[in-house]
Amino acid sequence: MAPYDLGSHGTVVDEDIFDLVTELEIRKAVRLQYYVSLLAIKPDGDTDEIADAGALAQQLAPIISQQLRGTDLIGLSADSPQLTVLLINAHLDSLSVVIQRLSEEVSRHVFQINGKRRAVNLAMGGACFPTTAGTRQDLFSQAISLVSPIRQNGSDQG
Repeated sequence: MAPYDLGSHGTVVDEDIFDLVTELEIRKAVRLQYYVSLLAIKPDGDTDEIADAGALAQQLAPIISQQLRGTDLIGLSADSPQLTVLLINAHLDSLSVVIQRLSEEVSRHVFQINGKRRAVNLAMGGACFPTTAGTRQDLFSQAISLVSPIRQNGSDQG
């Protein structure tokens, strides 16, 4: 079997693999005493009007991946525009920088949605194990409940 090259950017996986790796990383973080953060990301606005929401997530994933480390993981749903990002050894304090970087990169792109090319703004929320969450379920629940739009304005610093 040929070795799998993970590359230098985040790896995109399906929901089942993402859930499994998240659980394993949390167990490992308990033993080795490090942080695991999770970002929940979804397009800002009415995603019910998107005919193929999974296609939008597939367009977003490689763009987001380019802004992540090789140890980070992106969970992709086949039927939802929502993505989840697992940030290994990343404290809660690091999330604002990651959120800003992802938001700025996505704002530079145009996406194919329902046959039309449109810009997409992201809504994001994050949580950190063990800082704000004690279990994998808590991590997901907190990140998803904190999803809020990232507002772009002329005063953003890069």
